Parts: sequence; C-alpha cells; structure tokens
Amino acid sequence: MITLGIIGIVASLTLPALIQKYTNHVVEVRLEKFYSMINQAIARAEADYGDRTYWFEEAGGWNEDQTEHAKLEWAKKYLLPYLKGVNYTFIKTSQQPIFFLPDGTAFGSVNGAEINRDWLFWTSNPETKCTKWNGTNGYDDIGVCAFPFFYSPDSADKVYKGKGLEPWRAGWDGTVESLYSECKNKDRSYNRPCAAIIQFNGWKIPKDYPYKVHY
Repeated sequence: MITLGIIGIVASLTLPALIQKYTNHVVEVRLEKFYSMINQAIARAEADYGDRTYWFEEAGGWNEDQTEHAKLEWAKKYLLPYLKGVNYTFIKTSQQPIFFLPDGTAFGSVNGAEINRDWLFWTSNPETKCTKWNGTNGYDDIGVCAFPFFYSPDSADKVYKGKGLEPWRAGWDGTVESLYSECKNKDRSYNRPCAAIIQFNGWKIPKDYPYKVHY
C-alpha cells in the first residue's frame, strides 16, 4: 500500500509537467508554422503585386479604414489567395474578421493606428478555447494562447523595415530583459513581445517564460 501511495504521489507530480511539456511543444510548432506560412504568402503576393512596402498606398485608403469590410478586403487581396484551406468568420463581440487555418489555429487583425498592421495569432479557436480574449474583456491570454505580431514593411524601425509579419517588439532596445518585462506588462494591452521571446529561443519556449501556454 505504501508503494502504491508513493507511485500515486509521483504520478500526480509528474503528469502535469508532462502535459505542459507536450502543450509547449504544440504551441511552439504552431507558432513557427504560422510565422513561416504567413511570410511565404506575403512573398508570393509580392511577386504578383510588387514591393510590399507600397501595399498600403495601393489599397485605396484601406490603411486609414478600420472597418471589418476593409480588413477583410485587404486580406482577401494580399493573403488569402496564397494560403490553403483558410476560412473566415467574424468575432461576435467586435465583428472583426478572424481567419481559421486547417490545423485549428487562427489569426486576425486588431485595431491599431492603421489597418492590418497589428495582428494576433491564436493557437486555438479564439472564441471557444482561447476565450478570455474576445475584443472586450481584457488581455489575459496574450502570451498564453494569443500572440501579437506586427506588419509594417514601410516602417523606419529596423525590426520591421522591409520585412513581413514579425512578432511584436516595436521600439525594442535589443535586450532580452526588456522583452520579458514588456511581455509581462499587461498595461500594454496586446502590444507585448511574448512571441519574440520564443522566436529568439529558436521557437522553443524557455524555462523562464512568464506564462503557461495553452491551445
């Protein structure tokens, strides 16, 4: 009986760790896959539409229009034709378009200073699983199952200049410490470089990552 009790205690301690380790792996794979896939799509669109730096200017004012229609039309032109099996719907609370990928993940533009600059990637369905982020009730899932990205190839910021969709880290001072500090700062709403921490660790979640991720 004592032996069985010890086995039970050990199992209760190790099972959650094993589950979280597997969860970390799934999130890592999904983040890296999304990053690669979306930037391949941007590169392919660039072959058809020219320099990505000028896409916002060519969009007929879409960069100033925050409506769900404008966001959808921009994505339908520059992204969706180059992504396989993507479906879209609208978040019930905010009516912003959400794009679902075949593996169950999703991405969508969020309101920033200009259209389709600020994006979120969800490691699962944002409304049925990653439920705390829904456009109205806070940002508790940022860095957990929702990861901010930024698209600004025409930016003067070297982090984004000439690039595609990058993990959010605008104004980054180049230190790992600042990434961690800003990732944990919930006052920054969705503008937090949590995905950048994982990216700079080879798309592996570091042991000292500040949150337990999920999908």
